[in-house]
Amino acid sequence: MLLSQHDGKGTLWPLFALLLTLLVNLDANADSNALQTAKQQSQAQGKAPLLAREAFLQPDTVSDAQMSPDGRFLLFRQRNEQQSDLMLRAIDDEPLVRVQADAQRVRAQWSGDSQTLWLADAQGLSLYDIASQRGKRLWKWDEKRRQQFWGVDSAAPNFALMREKVADDGRWLYRYLLIDRKGQTRVLHQSRFSLHSVALNAHGELLYSIGYEGDRYDKVIRRYQPGKSRELMRCVGVQRCQLIGHDDQRLFVLGYHNEKTGSEDKLHLQSQTNTATAWQTLHRDPNDIADVSAVLWSAHERDWLAVAYHPDRRQWYGNGEQRQKQLDALRAQLPDASLYLQTSEDGKRWLVQAKRADWPFDRYFLFAPETLTLKPLFANETKNELTAALVNAIPFSYHASDGMLLHAYVFLPKGVALTKAPIIANLHGGPYNRDRDDYTPITQLLVNRGYVVVTPNFRASTGYGLHYLLSAGGDFGKGKVLQDIIDSLEHLLVQGIGDRQQQAVIGHSFGGYASLLAVSHFPNRFRFAVASAAPMDFYWGMGWIAKNGGSAIPADGPPAELFFQHHGMPFTDERWQQQMRDESPWEHIKALQAPLYLWAGAKDDRVPLKEVVHYAGEVKRHDKPLTLLIDPDTGHNPDARLNFEAIVYLIEAAANQHFSGGLTAPAPMLKRFIEKHTRIDSNRLVTDVKP
Repeated sequence: MLLSQHDGKGTLWPLFALLLTLLVNLDANADSNALQTAKQQSQAQGKAPLLAREAFLQPDTVSDAQMSPDGRFLLFRQRNEQQSDLMLRAIDDEPLVRVQADAQRVRAQWSGDSQTLWLADAQGLSLYDIASQRGKRLWKWDEKRRQQFWGVDSAAPNFALMREKVADDGRWLYRYLLIDRKGQTRVLHQSRFSLHSVALNAHGELLYSIGYEGDRYDKVIRRYQPGKSRELMRCVGVQRCQLIGHDDQRLFVLGYHNEKTGSEDKLHLQSQTNTATAWQTLHRDPNDIADVSAVLWSAHERDWLAVAYHPDRRQWYGNGEQRQKQLDALRAQLPDASLYLQTSEDGKRWLVQAKRADWPFDRYFLFAPETLTLKPLFANETKNELTAALVNAIPFSYHASDGMLLHAYVFLPKGVALTKAPIIANLHGGPYNRDRDDYTPITQLLVNRGYVVVTPNFRASTGYGLHYLLSAGGDFGKGKVLQDIIDSLEHLLVQGIGDRQQQAVIGHSFGGYASLLAVSHFPNRFRFAVASAAPMDFYWGMGWIAKNGGSAIPADGPPAELFFQHHGMPFTDERWQQQMRDESPWEHIKALQAPLYLWAGAKDDRVPLKEVVHYAGEVKRHDKPLTLLIDPDTGHNPDARLNFEAIVYLIEAAANQHFSGGLTAPAPMLKRFIEKHTRIDSNRLVTDVKP
């Protein structure tokens, strides 16, 4: 006892601390070496030709591919110049069949037996028969009952699920209905709280559910038996529960349960037998960085085939040595791509959707795990001028000022002396969201213009566990999150990536707010900021959402104040409220030095237009350089091509004004749009900027 106590305080603890420091330094050195290698390779390449802005904005010609459970057919959306059609193709035969024209907003799901497609649109629910290639309308939505399509369980091929939300004694009643192939319905479940998902048997009987329960809106997994149900797992606050699959004896879920400590930080794969109360952990991230992001499930084997994590690129781990060899062979054929997998029921065919930041379109392949052969499915996977000019995302990790390990991506322009290259932080929205290694038109356009772009996953970002998500503690002013952004820039600058005299920040929604914070609290650091759909006072903005609702908060989840509390925001704390007001961009207009470029959607249900206009008016009154573009037809996010291009043009033109990387002249329609809807322009963006 004395020896253990003495060693713990006098000998072992210093050794442990030294070892921990060495491990951290080794990780930092490895990360620094990787960035230096990427820097050298980027500078050694030939400079990419400047491409027109329009080249980066071309939509996918093929998207949303789904393989039928039997592995024989492929359903996908095919875009032409006018519309997006829903198309069907036999995988072993090339002829295409158009299932439905102009189907951009049509939701489609296979039945578990691959015989039919369930199609939901704004009017109702239809059924498409694969053999006859004919469809029929089964159900018309009752708007008064707020009916909508809710999904399909492949284990119950004769049924689809609908949900309705009806007023009942001053409260909402959620009713879940089964509809069969003849259009007949019956009630499956009803509750005062909404469900997240269910699992059915072949007869359409309820086996398992996940739904909200109680005043705290816990998410509860239940098992159903005739006349009763039993709670299996309770996920509280921001913890997620997800049903994966089941056999006759076991249920497979994603959760946070730990056999010894009660709860874990990272989402992982678990199972429980019908006769036990304990949960068994089947797989967790071997590197202890990321949550589970996907599970490949075999309906035939009724077991998991593989599980994926997305720390930087999506990484798959197989259930057993054979599956791992198959995944390794697939990875070797698609290096540095993040892979999204679907499997046929018998597991003999995998549909592979591959994403890379330097691929402007997702690429689809058919993989045969028994022979390890990979076959491309669509012609849009060929190399072109745009693909040759793009750069891949380079993941890196860095330590924030308080020591927390954070994750980010950097994009390096080709053939440019990086110590002299402007550097732009492109900040994601949310804040409960994250950046990935996907293709992003704005980022690639800026890199093509010769700028370094960094996309930090600051604390409050998702996918890295509960501590990462909640560690901001609501500090969304001049605090932890803003410092994380500054630290990501510093991490690159000290390694000779980016020019300290040429820094900028851009972002949408919370990313726009964070951009305004950056130029408000570091007024001499940045050359400009572009903020689109940005709140100007975080507390006021959250309060407006709490009062008015809108798309920022799940419609059937906890009330806004509870939602904020779940995410670590002390929303009702008066000291926090005052802190957010005091540190908001609103209160620091006088300190602004960098020119601002603002975009707002007149129909935004998250950031009211009056907030942006009022702020812009104050900025103008203080004679600060400002451009304000108001899109009259758009909400929080622009859907139409022209409306989105207006934001991209605003960013490209602002960067060209300050960094001279190049600008594509706007086409006549875009030029008219910008001139008509730019309300303030003391930056003289519209009148002075020339390509």
